[in-house]
Amino acid sequence: MRPKYPADVTAAFLELQGQPPLAAQKLAPGARVAADEAPPSFAAILTQLIETLFFASMATEEGRLNPIGVVFAERLAEFESGEPAWDLVRFGSPVAFDAEHLANLGPASAWPRAFLAVVPLDGSLAVAGIAVPHGRPSFALDQLVRVVAPKPGVVAVYRGEWEVVRYERGAVRTWMPKNRPLLDSIERTVARDQASALARNVRGYLLRIVEGMVELGRGGLLVVLGPGEGLPQLFGEEGNQLDTEVKRLAPALCLGSAILDLAGAHETHLPDGPCPPSRGRPAPRDSEHALQRSERVSRLLELIVRLTTVDGAVVMSHALDVLAFGAKLPPPRAIISEVFAATPDQRMDASLSLDARGTRHRAAAAFVAGYPERIAFIVSQDGNAATFQEIEGKVVYWPL
Repeated sequence: MRPKYPADVTAAFLELQGQPPLAAQKLAPGARVAADEAPPSFAAILTQLIETLFFASMATEEGRLNPIGVVFAERLAEFESGEPAWDLVRFGSPVAFDAEHLANLGPASAWPRAFLAVVPLDGSLAVAGIAVPHGRPSFALDQLVRVVAPKPGVVAVYRGEWEVVRYERGAVRTWMPKNRPLLDSIERTVARDQASALARNVRGYLLRIVEGMVELGRGGLLVVLGPGEGLPQLFGEEGNQLDTEVKRLAPALCLGSAILDLAGAHETHLPDGPCPPSRGRPAPRDSEHALQRSERVSRLLELIVRLTTVDGAVVMSHALDVLAFGAKLPPPRAIISEVFAATPDQRMDASLSLDARGTRHRAAAAFVAGYPERIAFIVSQDGNAATFQEIEGKVVYWPL
């Protein structure tokens, strides 16, 4: 019953999160790191989390199997900071991180409502308490890594509330778009040289918009232009029919700037787009101002979700400035010979017929065809969400 490739789950997670592959050397429970030794890599820690959860999922407590979830942080302080906010019930003495103790504590953590808080301690991992996320606005982002075992032999890894990769029945399945260079490009445009994890996780904000579209149940289309592109590159000369029918925003809705403001990095931001940088000294980093910035981002995301309910597409720049909504997208530059549907194992060889799809799907495919630096997010009225991208010369439909 030992998982065949626990390190493969780690490698898939790191690839989809845009981190270089790391050697997943095992950190044995109870091992201690000598003063002259380097601390274990995140890859090694994540591999141990995955493998231990796998065995804990098949261990019984009083004759019962229980789902288990853990949330990992490098320091206990991350559970007690203002963003994200957690209720942490700390244990008087940390508990060893092994399958037996996880199975014993699983019923008390009541996953998915709560998680066992895991932190490094003297070179090994330990369960420090039970953590419950609370008080976050609906669009606030939680960046901590969670590893859950919802049923025996199944392990999933999340970044915040979004599942990234899952191990089940001997296979590794992923649920994120493959084209990392494109998402990295958007993040670099928004965040520039800022190292803040909150500023760098732009894909999380985009997925929050998609989540809101799914919850509304109205369907919608959100498209992101390539670097340096604006409405003239999309619609052509001013005054043509496509240009006059689009509902422009003047000034643009500056989501990218708001994300940087939330991250506290706006003082050095030089945006690529119509949104001016913030002037003056940055706001104090106290909880009140942090909450105000978080609420501002939440309001902008909620507004963008509402704009997607208007017939047509919401158009964003590469810097995530919302330029227009209700846009009728132009036809493709050339006939799209074939569209491919991606599978969870990242194969892109299944043909997808657009004839059986609606107008949104055809418009999204036309938007990315010939433009590998663009991406389209589409949500059907039945709740299915996906991206359209051009990857390796193919127009690819990638379910989320």
